[in-house]
Amino acid sequence: MSTFPAGRRLALGAMLAAALVGLLRFAAPSSLAQDITSRQVTLFGILATPGKATVDKDLKSIEPQLRQLLPGHGFKLLEVQSKRLIPGQTVVCTKLGGFVAELGLIAPTDPNGKVQLRYALGAKVTGNSEGQDLEMQAATIVATPPNQLSFFDKELAGGSRLIIGMGAR
Repeated sequence: MSTFPAGRRLALGAMLAAALVGLLRFAAPSSLAQDITSRQVTLFGILATPGKATVDKDLKSIEPQLRQLLPGHGFKLLEVQSKRLIPGQTVVCTKLGGFVAELGLIAPTDPNGKVQLRYALGAKVTGNSEGQDLEMQAATIVATPPNQLSFFDKELAGGSRLIIGMGAR
């Protein structure tokens, strides 16, 4: 049985330690992802009007995505809500020209590394003695990578569109 000289044992030990640290560094992101218990969730509503070129100054950072989504439209920000959520909590926009949008956090990180959200859109209607009610227009589950916006739109009278944007980080 041969033994390594003390200097080589030290060098070999250092290499093994460095390899272990490297492996742990690769393992860390997945274990950190599993430890995420909340997300900053943002929900916003935009009115898109055909034949207009104006874009709200607050929308300049996402203007390219909006122009790709609906070319030849102007864009006006109606409302933004952003809140840190844990699963089961929601954020709601109510100033959307007769509509209410709700976005709930289902899972901060799913097995694919995506954020799972529940989106719902309702139209305000009057009908009961207690005031306004909502008529469900759309509802879906959204699985999106963190830091990526998703958009839904609803056609309105006169060719305008209500764009609902959402994302989580």
